[in-house]
Amino acid sequence: MAETTTPRQQGDDYQARFFWLQACRLFEDYSKVAKVGYEVSDAKSFDDVVVYYHTPIVDERGAPVTADYYQVKFHVDQSGAFTWEALMDPQFIGASSVSLLQRLQMAQKKFAHLGQGTRFYIVAPWTIHPDDQLGKLVSNSGNELRLSVLFNGKGAGSAMGKIRTAWRDHLQLSSDDELRRVLSPLRIKSNSEDMAALRERLNKQLQIAGMQPVEDGSRIYPYDDLIRKIRAAGQSVFTAAEIEKICQDEHLWRGKPVIERRATPIAVRSFIHWAEYLEDQTEAMLPLDSHFDNRRIREPRLWNEVVTPKLVDFLGRTVRSGRPYQFYLDTHTSVAFATGYFLDPKSGVDVAIVQSTMSGKVLYHHDATVTAADYPGWSYYEETRQNANGNDVALALNVTYPILQDVREYVEHNVPSVGRIISLTILPQAGQSSVRDGTHALVLAQAAASMLKEKRTAQERSGILHIFVSAPNSLVFSLGRFARSFGCCQLYEYEFEVNACGAYTPSITLPPPNHQVVRPCYN
Repeated sequence: MAETTTPRQQGDDYQARFFWLQACRLFEDYSKVAKVGYEVSDAKSFDDVVVYYHTPIVDERGAPVTADYYQVKFHVDQSGAFTWEALMDPQFIGASSVSLLQRLQMAQKKFAHLGQGTRFYIVAPWTIHPDDQLGKLVSNSGNELRLSVLFNGKGAGSAMGKIRTAWRDHLQLSSDDELRRVLSPLRIKSNSEDMAALRERLNKQLQIAGMQPVEDGSRIYPYDDLIRKIRAAGQSVFTAAEIEKICQDEHLWRGKPVIERRATPIAVRSFIHWAEYLEDQTEAMLPLDSHFDNRRIREPRLWNEVVTPKLVDFLGRTVRSGRPYQFYLDTHTSVAFATGYFLDPKSGVDVAIVQSTMSGKVLYHHDATVTAADYPGWSYYEETRQNANGNDVALALNVTYPILQDVREYVEHNVPSVGRIISLTILPQAGQSSVRDGTHALVLAQAAASMLKEKRTAQERSGILHIFVSAPNSLVFSLGRFARSFGCCQLYEYEFEVNACGAYTPSITLPPPNHQVVRPCYN
């Protein structure tokens, strides 16, 4: 009978596969990664895997990052969980005397002294305990600690005050400012992939990078033992050329697949979850996530005073008229709509959207050979009287989820100027896969724009169109491209963290108060 694999062996395999996942980033077309390390001695306890960048990337708070250090902890079951107290317990990371926070403090001091921008990740399949205050501190966007929540100004007797006091005493610090500096680079990537999911994702990335994937069901995973033996021989840091040579020597190199790229990939990102490595996949990226805490804007004024001007500036510097582009829009609905607004059809820019779907990321482009008759449209047009004297109109676009009831609730209590609600629902019903492709998104956007022009009275067109949308960003972007005909628009974001009926907040106003415009270059 075969001997059961030990937990230690599984942990070593998990760490090795996480290394190879990061190594695959070296072979992305626009990779910012210069080198990847395995068990590097730079930072004790955060040395399992290290990613070094040749061009600094921007972190969740807008600061430059030159390297990411990972401590990879695999657990064979779900018997444990992250808590704020566990971060002070050496046994939580399998140590005898030094806790995770103490190791973080040592690493932070070392790299702060060197003047390098670094992040320190702990990666583990354990979750954060649902009843623990740590759950309120770890961001679902970039896994950073929400320092504004921890340092909320409340006294030592509050829940956050008790955590601050305990962590300060544990680290022998004299002030909250010192504690903030220690915690700033920490990232807690809890509930990470299990062994099977990591293997599946790595197999896809190996193939993209040009390496030999491992067949499903194979008992031997050659990459695990390979990196351990190379490390034992003395090498710990690797460039793309070195990884390629190693794989060639071991007959694991197939060659990077040749992909004819007609369009230039660029990205706008306002949250990081599932979009961590966009820098490696795009020629240019606008990071807006530093202005958000999870999905919520840090200050309402930032929508129009910072986010919109940055978007206008980025598009003006990056987009060239007459050239094709692939847009990654890992953004809030409002940002996707505004991107389309500033790249209206008169801009002469050919854009296809990289859309996240149930089966992965798919390029949504427009096929001119397909007609509107080939797609389902809007199921009905409905109007609901709110205030007979109001000149404003609210648009409820029900594509991914039905939102009319939420819009009614919000409008009734917050927007008395709305006289009518126009509700459009996709046929046959709202759902995650209701928009088939890029042509369908464009057809739906054109139909919605035409309907708004037809149904709004001349008096209503002089008012504000309040836009509430639950739809894929490919459709939202397409609708934005037609929105200059809508007049003044007020966009809204749903507060997912609140998850209450009518939990909307105002976001971007279009046209911008200072009438910013994008002028694509013509060269």
